[in-house]
This record gives sequence, structure tokens and C-alpha cells, in this order.
Amino acid sequence: MSNPTPIDPAAALSRPANLAASEIDGELVILNLDSGHFFQLNPVGSRIWEALETPATMAELCCAMEQRFDVDPDACRRDIEAFIAALSAHALVTIGPDAG
Repeated sequence: MSNPTPIDPAAALSRPANLAASEIDGELVILNLDSGHFFQLNPVGSRIWEALETPATMAELCCAMEQRFDVDPDACRRDIEAFIAALSAHALVTIGPDAG
């Protein structure tokens, strides 16, 4: 797997309006209403998704996940960048310009 392009820590991350999400049998499932595709998130992905209920920067998201999980900050950032890049590739998250 190739390394994703680093996401600016000040970039605004948000969930698009054309999505529906629901917990089914303890797993979070997201439906893209435009494409009809659905995606299932593991527990950590679900926590990241929940953290994006309100728009956040990459730095804020990493900080929240570091506080929730016992994880190395660099590993956390890399993993979240990869996850956000995958969500973005499927139009499940929007990466905007600096939030500041």
C-alpha cells in the first residue's frame, strides 16, 4: 500500500450532506445516497467518523484519537491520514482549505 499524501494539519475535514449512517449489529454502515454504495467501518473508523460529526481539522482529529486510544502520535497521524484519504476517495469526507 502506498503512503497517502500528507494532509495539512489545518485542513478542514467534514462529512458531506449526501450520506446516511447507521449502526447495524454493532458496526457503523455509511450509505452514499448519490452513488448507492455503502461502507462498513471498524470500531476505530467509527470513532473517527463520530469525531467528524462537526467539522474538525486534521490536528484536532489526531489529538482526539490520541486521547481516546493509547497510540503513538506519529503512527496515529499516519493511520488517520490513510483512513481520511480512503474516505475522501469514496466521497465520504471533504478535505477543505485551512479551517483557520
